[in-house]
Amino acid sequence: MKSYETINEEVFEMNKTKEVNFNNSEIIYYLEEMISMDMMEDYELEAYQDIKQYRKVKKSALKMIKRNMFKLHNEKF
Repeated sequence: MKSYETINEEVFEMNKTKEVNFNNSEIIYYLEEMISMDMMEDYELEAYQDIKQYRKVKKSALKMIKRNMFKLHNEKF
């Protein structure tokens, strides 16, 4: 008999986030919109500045940004 583990909502959302592939321009657009509406988190502003300056972003920040984009995407649709 197989045993099944329950997964919490955050793990479920992160797995679903992997299914939605946001391209670079969508991520930049999202960050610019958050900044223009003064709704950005500190890590989002830092990520935006890193992208503009170094063309790189921290992996942990990118995961959180994608998670936020996914949540926003689900709220809209």
